[in-house]
Amino acid sequence: MGTTRSLVLEAETDEVKVGDAVTVRVRDRMHNPVEGATVISRRKKVQTDETGRCQLTFRSPGFWTITAIKSSTEEVTYRPGTTLVRAITRPAAFQRVHRIATYSE
Repeated sequence: MGTTRSLVLEAETDEVKVGDAVTVRVRDRMHNPVEGATVISRRKKVQTDETGRCQLTFRSPGFWTITAIKSSTEEVTYRPGTTLVRAITRPAAFQRVHRIATYSE
């Protein structure tokens, strides 16, 4: 009988501009990178590399749920992991930076 490991999904940021790539890392709970995991967000699917990383680009604004899955082996069964990323338009990103600068003065 094998072990069960939960996948942990980490995005480099929780907010990205539409059209910019966001790097996603998949690891297990012991911080080991998971190579060959499938990272899915709606119709987009990419595979992680040997470091457990891949990139996604969102073409429309909104909140995007990202899920990582990996097929089970004889030794290990993987539980999916999820995270949420918000894609914002460039004007919205500029307004946000302007508001932060205004409040910090």
